[in-house]
Amino acid sequence: MKFLIALSLGLATFAFGAEEKSQKEQIRVLPVKKTPEAEASTVVISIPKSGAVMKKNPVWVQTRVEGYPLGVSSQFDRADEIALYSRGQSIHVVVDDQPYFCVSDPALDPFNEEGWYYETSYKFELPKLGPGEHLLRVFLARSYGESLKGEWSFFAIPFSIETAPSTSGFDLSKPYITYNEPSNRMYLTEDAPVLLDFYVSNCELSSDGYKVKLTVDGSTTRTLTAWQPYYIYGLKKGNHTIKLELLNSRGKPISGMLANVQQTITVH
Repeated sequence: MKFLIALSLGLATFAFGAEEKSQKEQIRVLPVKKTPEAEASTVVISIPKSGAVMKKNPVWVQTRVEGYPLGVSSQFDRADEIALYSRGQSIHVVVDDQPYFCVSDPALDPFNEEGWYYETSYKFELPKLGPGEHLLRVFLARSYGESLKGEWSFFAIPFSIETAPSTSGFDLSKPYITYNEPSNRMYLTEDAPVLLDFYVSNCELSSDGYKVKLTVDGSTTRTLTAWQPYYIYGLKKGNHTIKLELLNSRGKPISGMLANVQQTITVH
């Protein structure tokens, strides 16, 4: 009898292990081509200035966008493949290591045929922040979440609330990574691929250079050697953790908040 019970438990453990392994193997990460983009698309943070000490909290931000219309749908095939943001193309705003929020409201400038497209300003409020130094990042994104990857489609500044920091905690001259997608801004479903997207600053990814390590749910890992969007297949209904780590040319993790980020998403 003891033998039969042990055998039964052993088979159950084997079956569970095989099922767990099967679920891991179902997750696939495949590269996809970048959506074409114009070199003239730019975004700049006008207010606050880099290093500013803000006395009022919440902080108001003003950005200037050129050559990129917000609030419209991206007219590319990818829009039919993955989840969409209902308010169209937008500015993705990242504060510190928090998930981004979107800005695509009507511009401050009066509507006119030339100014609406080529140079527009947007004003928005940040969530209330604690005293000390913070990092603000903005970048342009398609209606399906993919970030533009041109040199001027991304802008970052440090600023402080109430008191200036004694030493800066954000060295924006070093290599760092900005998490973009997947996020809960999108309604993700298990029957469609999930977009993986990020922005890399001050380095290039390659097989013998910098790399990005992707970890899904603490176990499935992939090493990404090209800066481009990816599709994640096989995420089942429920919550999932997505972790991105920037590695140096020796494959060692780079320390610090700007090179290591994790977010939780929900698949429906």
